[in-house]
Amino acid sequence: MAQALRAVAAFLCMTLAVLALLTYRTEQRGAALMAQSDRAFDTGQLELSIRCARRAATFYVPGATHVAQGYARLRAVALGAERSRDVELALTAWRALRAAAVETRHVFQPHAAELHEANASLARLMGAPPPDVSTRDAGVMPAGSVLVAVSGFACAVFAALLLCFAGARDAGRWPAQRAVIPALLLAAGLISLSLALISA
Repeated sequence: MAQALRAVAAFLCMTLAVLALLTYRTEQRGAALMAQSDRAFDTGQLELSIRCARRAATFYVPGATHVAQGYARLRAVALGAERSRDVELALTAWRALRAAAVETRHVFQPHAAELHEANASLARLMGAPPPDVSTRDAGVMPAGSVLVAVSGFACAVFAALLLCFAGARDAGRWPAQRAVIPALLLAAGLISLSLALISA
């Protein structure tokens, strides 16, 4: 039992370490892009500033400063361009803001207000009626897809834990008869999760 607990603890620690590293890398990359956007904005290179701010916003980490700064920069450039009657630049900025909001959608839409404002502003500038933003366009996964994704993730985690237990019980070896079912569950879980995310 002690070996099994050590195996589970090692697996969870490795998973958390990988997630922490990915989060750190994402935050660092987003901050670097936002700094590049600031430099471009200060030198009057507004289109470059828009591109960098959009990319910074797509390096999404909940609560990260660079994400909020990216959306703020895009909105500021768009409104400033509208005030100076530079319609093309305003359209570019609003489209970049909308793209960032759509690209960072997941189970929920963390920037629904920004997406709604961008859609309304684009429609106004292009002289078109405001679009009917569907659930898919707003970045919210349908309930069925959420259920499949959560079930697939849970199945994959359960299978990974079973594999850890099987290895711990046999000193790191996975006998075929004990590894088949966990391996099938892991494959089924990953496939379900992938299909749910692709169809979302």
